[in-house]
Amino acid sequence: MLKTYTKELFEKTIIDMTKEMSFEKIRVKDICERIGCDRQTFYYHFRDKYDLAAWIFTKEYEGILRSTNGKFPEEHAAITLRHMYQFRSFYRKAFSDQSQNAISKYIYNYYVNLGTNAVKKILNMDTLDLEIVYSIKSHAYACIGHTIEWLNGTEKYTPEEFARLQYLTMPQILKKAYGIKS
Repeated sequence: MLKTYTKELFEKTIIDMTKEMSFEKIRVKDICERIGCDRQTFYYHFRDKYDLAAWIFTKEYEGILRSTNGKFPEEHAAITLRHMYQFRSFYRKAFSDQSQNAISKYIYNYYVNLGTNAVKKILNMDTLDLEIVYSIKSHAYACIGHTIEWLNGTEKYTPEEFARLQYLTMPQILKKAYGIKS
């Protein structure tokens, strides 16, 4: 309970800080000073600010996933996108950082692993064909790219429209793995 509270305090602090400055300028030292804790407390929970940003996304995404009973309907994507839009200042700034541990790379890998594992399970295979892996990676890459453009205001979709487009363009093998009717 205390561990969750502490992590959520770091979450709130970094989100608030992105309202004032770029993600690149935020330092762990600054986060800890705002909370009034030492850096050791931060490092007990997270490796760095990028790990914190990834935790924020993952916590929300997996919470929504649990609430939809592990299914991947458009509504799951729409809920996730609504959350991202609500905190777009944080996500926009987090996505603008393209360093080694960037959140865009983390989310890309998260989506690829999620899709790969789902397809392996449905096909009962340990290894996937090159074409299947390529289509999973292409879809993940496109979703990340469009999400960044959407958060920056380049693409003018509602979260529901954006979710529908993501599922419309999803490769058939992923739709099958996620139990989506075409």
